[in-house]
Amino acid sequence: MAISRQWTEWHLTPGGWVSGSSRRDGEGNVWRDEPEDRIITFVYQEQTGKTDAEPRVAVQESWRSKAAGAGADIENLLAQHGPCPQKL
Repeated sequence: MAISRQWTEWHLTPGGWVSGSSRRDGEGNVWRDEPEDRIITFVYQEQTGKTDAEPRVAVQESWRSKAAGAGADIENLLAQHGPCPQKL
């Protein structure tokens, strides 16, 4: 059973990575609107259980644009700005 589950949404836009909604221990959820020009969204998560010395990290795609040509745009933007940030 997790005793800590924190996460941040990361949106890739033509201008780079933009932090979105998040959840932090002691703060709860903070909701933010998605950027209108986002092309793909990932959720970075850190989860810690009672016996874990280090948090378990996961990065999961949660949304992808279905606009024509979006696949090529995603690949180009990932090449330009790098992978999803792995931080809260």
